[in-house]
Amino acid sequence: MSEAPSDPRPSRELVGLLLNFRDAGRSFRCIQSLLANGLEHVLVWDNSEDDGQSSKALLALLCEERRVSVASEGGNLGFAAGVNRGLDWIRERFPNARVLLINNDAELVLEGAQKLVSALETVQSAVIAYPQISHGGRVIGTGFYQRRLGLIAFDRRRHTDVWIPHASGCCQLLDPRRLQGPWFDEHFFMYGEDVELGARLGEAGMAFVREALVIHEGSASSGLGSHFYETRMVLAHLLLVSRLARSSYERLLCYGGRLLTLPLRAIVRSIRYRSMVPLRALGEGLSLALQAIRKQD
Repeated sequence: MSEAPSDPRPSRELVGLLLNFRDAGRSFRCIQSLLANGLEHVLVWDNSEDDGQSSKALLALLCEERRVSVASEGGNLGFAAGVNRGLDWIRERFPNARVLLINNDAELVLEGAQKLVSALETVQSAVIAYPQISHGGRVIGTGFYQRRLGLIAFDRRRHTDVWIPHASGCCQLLDPRRLQGPWFDEHFFMYGEDVELGARLGEAGMAFVREALVIHEGSASSGLGSHFYETRMVLAHLLLVSRLARSSYERLLCYGGRLLTLPLRAIVRSIRYRSMVPLRALGEGLSLALQAIRKQD
């Protein structure tokens, strides 16, 4: 009996990518979920900026696990730049791989990786595939960002001329062969980069996989309601104007809309958390946005 011919197509490895910020324990649990899903390798890009202490702690937990690598440039590059550097690292060592990005405070449910891969193979126009995310007991899928007011909604069919569909940066499977340009826009340090990516790819460039699920703790590194979180969210909403507005006139409308919604957001969150942090962060976020806009100009 003659042997069956070998598959002429090159194998496509699946490599995980997560960012670590001074949290070896959560990163270790996330890595375990990826390896349990059959990933061939996992790269941890360390943004801890702590003289390698977090990397050492994580390596100690890994016990010389050869399927995991830890890399860093020594500083905190932010989320978008850290992801891009991690992708460069993976492309160099696994040039044929698909890349599964996941937050280190999240865990991928079993068989989720295979379902995401299947979606990318089926939807040829898709650059990324993304799962449902269980966040604090609420399960969310596609996000919709209202570019003129900066409002956010989930899983509702909306007019995409105003509402931008996007996948959460918490978990995305990328086919680098289909990507034109960087994964994330590095003008965003943290938050907003996933909305910009959604606008860039368009609905046809993203495949939503309802059958795949990620359990996400949420804001473990930045701290929900913290000064950093609130400041960076304000900055992200303002930076998105230049990325999403389609004309100078609409840009003015978008800035005007945020002058209405961002103060209201800060007031509501200050009441919710019984803290002045959101209100103080509003001014600092505006200041950071003005600095960033001047640099862009």
